[in-house]
Amino acid sequence: MLLGMLTCKEALQRLDDYIDRELTAEEMEQVKNHIKLCRACTRKFAAEATFVAEMRSKLDRLTVPADLMEQISRTLTQRSEEGQG
Repeated sequence: MLLGMLTCKEALQRLDDYIDRELTAEEMEQVKNHIKLCRACTRKFAAEATFVAEMRSKLDRLTVPADLMEQISRTLTQRSEEGQG
């Protein structure tokens, strides 16, 4: 289904998914085209993209204890079993 030109509201609603590349190819193109033509949305996109890049950079530098996933899994299993009782 061809959505045509997106409104600012429609483009901004898809912005997070656009940045994460979670839209269909057609939707990606529509958001990209809107951002190219709309200065207000271009600024919002730039701010959002910068924020996401900074957060990803910070998350990449975090060190996690080696046994953390095991602890989380164990806790989730225990809570699941307690809920079934």
